[in-house]
Amino acid sequence: MKNKFTITISDVKGSRHYTIDDILKRVVAVILIFVVLLFAGGVIYITLLNSEVSQLVSKKDELQNELNDKISYYEVIKNKIEEIETIIGIASEDNNISHEDRLSNITLTTIQQSLLLQFIPNGEVTRHNGISDKFGMRKHPIKLTDEFHSGLDFRTPLQTPIYAPALGIVEYAGNSEGSGYGYLVIVDHGFGFKSYYAHLDKKMVVRVGQFVKKGDHIANSGNTGLSSGPHLHYEVRFLGRALNPANFVNWDLNNFSQIFEKETNVQWDSLLEVMSILLANKQNPQ
Repeated sequence: MKNKFTITISDVKGSRHYTIDDILKRVVAVILIFVVLLFAGGVIYITLLNSEVSQLVSKKDELQNELNDKISYYEVIKNKIEEIETIIGIASEDNNISHEDRLSNITLTTIQQSLLLQFIPNGEVTRHNGISDKFGMRKHPIKLTDEFHSGLDFRTPLQTPIYAPALGIVEYAGNSEGSGYGYLVIVDHGFGFKSYYAHLDKKMVVRVGQFVKKGDHIANSGNTGLSSGPHLHYEVRFLGRALNPANFVNWDLNNFSQIFEKETNVQWDSLLEVMSILLANKQNPQ
């Protein structure tokens, strides 16, 4: 065998002869198979990555559309409030006047204050054994990550009644799948205010579209959703923005004006001017 080398391997079973050409062919074949498998694996991996990227892009577009819808919704509300101010003649002609100065010029009678407290969330919403988590940054008790906590968590035994803090209409009542809230009730109080009640018992007390007034029984506490134990998660939102519920839970006639200093994310001056006119008309009908 010219220009070929032969390797002989002997063992108890006998001798075997291999030529260098055979060995090279096998090595090349193995390398080719490895390269083909590597290439195929790379193609599959890239395909999966492209699929995930496409899904993320699609999700991003969906979230962006939702955000744009909410921004448009808030702009509509803002414009409507400004239109109301203009119609009833309370829009300030001097934009340099501060909200504090405008507030100081508004006076409400005790009766008007009591009526106002029927419309804006205030006071306790349930009997409880203290607050387990406050509003603000915290370490999530289940996910163990630092997250913003948008409400107050009240320690409550199961089936503890929950009451509406103001007049409103039930916007949502049911299982909020995927949100972590579990069974949830949302009440729209008007004037941009909404209240949220999460981790409720599965048996709903109210239904969507139902009108409720301050003190009405709207739900029972539970342990549904992403919850580490029986409690009520309570939120107050203004134009979609979470406010500190503690300011509203502690609000009553005895400290009526304190909330205007504590909760600065609401333009109380324009709201109180509108409410004072509406309440005055209610007290003195033509």
